[in-house]
Formats: sequence, structure tokens, C-alpha cells
Amino acid sequence: MSVTTSVGNALKSFKDKFISGSIAQPATTVFAHLNIDAELTLALFEILTAEAIKLKWQDNYLALDEGLLLAVERVETVVLAEDKCRTCTRIYASHAAYFPQGLSEYQHAMGATESEAILEGLRTWARMDLLVLQDATREQPLNCTVIEMNTSAEAAENSSFRQVILGPVAHLASLPAPKKKEEHPFCPCCLFTESMPAFHDLLQTSDFIGIRLFASRDNEGKLAADCRVNGEDFVPAVEYLKQYAEKWPQRRLEFRKQYVVVRTSKHSVNQAQLVQPGQTQL
Repeated sequence: MSVTTSVGNALKSFKDKFISGSIAQPATTVFAHLNIDAELTLALFEILTAEAIKLKWQDNYLALDEGLLLAVERVETVVLAEDKCRTCTRIYASHAAYFPQGLSEYQHAMGATESEAILEGLRTWARMDLLVLQDATREQPLNCTVIEMNTSAEAAENSSFRQVILGPVAHLASLPAPKKKEEHPFCPCCLFTESMPAFHDLLQTSDFIGIRLFASRDNEGKLAADCRVNGEDFVPAVEYLKQYAEKWPQRRLEFRKQYVVVRTSKHSVNQAQLVQPGQTQL
């Protein structure tokens, strides 16, 4: 059964109750030129509603109360076996004040059916990546660790700050952590700081940037890494991430994955230059 059928049937009464008219109307935003999937965007609507996130349906995209606009694109489904599917979707996001040009990121997931896989990918995005985007569109982030750099040597009233909003890390390891304490225990900063030289030029700009970081080491010690910036492959960070994974304590199969956002702000997140709980300065 396709995800359009299964999700569409499950949400039919929901759609009839909350949304009037066709859900296939063209969006009148930055998403207008994209191939947005209205059924999958509606599925994201229900997932976010279940997470108690306030939002509304607007054309065929979602508008969150704090200003984020979201829409989902179907990318591919690969049937690996009778009860095993691999899916890929792409969520587009925009915010009128912070990144009106929009940015996007892919969601890769596995499931027994196409529907299960896609919904799992959307749920994971809502519980990890969305937290970062929400904090990155607040003057004072609420949930994420922040690395902050003062990028201006001018008077305080003209200062600007380059801020890296670090999302939660998806972490899997086959073996438990070693009893011997690591020289530098793993923390939310590590994936970014270990690969930061690759982002030097991007950090010098004032662009709003979404970065996906991934590193892994398998049972035989083979290293793999992936990095994307605003949804596009970013090769310069790959070797740094592999070098970082090579230093991990031996736990057989292990991977670490994270989404971060880099922004420029006129306001420091460190009030009175004091580091707040959950935040750090570089």
C-alpha cells in the first residue's frame, strides 16, 4: 500500500475537519516552484500537532506560530524486501525574518512499509531538526547548546555575533561506553568543532546555514562520513568527520548524527558576557 493511500485514509476525517477545499492548491510562498507533496505535508501537520506544536495549514504548506513555514517533498522509495522499505523525503523550511530564501534537508528512513518509513523519517525530523530551527529563529535559544563568536571589533552597539545552534545528537553504538574515561568525552559540540576548519569560509559570512553532520565506524573499523549544507553535499567536511570517528573508543558499530544551524545576530546569547546553562562560547 502506498503512503498516499495509507496516510490519506488515516487522515481523511482530520482533513475534513480542519481543512476546507482542496489540499493541492499551489503555495504562494518560496515553495511555489517546488514539487510539494500535499499528503506528506498533511502527515507532518498531524505529527507536529501530536507534539503540541501550534501551527495552521496555509495553501499546501504549514505555518507555525513562531513564523516557520514548512512543506514536504517526496524524493524516493526503494523496496529492499517484502517487508523492508527505504524512503527519502525532503522538508523545506523558510522564515520571513531569518531565512526568507528557504533551506531544506533530507529525511532517510527504513520501515516495514513505505508509509511506516516515511512517517518515521518525519517524526525523527520533528524531534531533532525542528528543535534547532525553532531555536535558530528565536533571539534567545531555549533548548539547544550555542557556540558564539563575536565577529565585530567595533563598538559594542555595532557588534555582531556568529552563532552555531547545536541540535540533539542521534547516537548509536553496539557496545557500551568503556569504563576508562575519555580524554574529551563526547558532547553536542564535538561533531561541529572537530570539523570546523571545513566551515571557515561559511563562518565568515552572515548567511543563515543549515548543516547536517554524520560520521560512522563499522565493526571492521571502516570509516564513513557525510555532510550537507542547506541540503547539498559539502565535501570539505567529510575527511575531518572521518578523522574524528577514527579517534572514538572501540564500540564496534557506531554512528553519530546531528543537525546544526549557523546564524548571525546583533544580540549575544550570553547576557552580561556570562555563559548560560546549556550554552558555550568559542
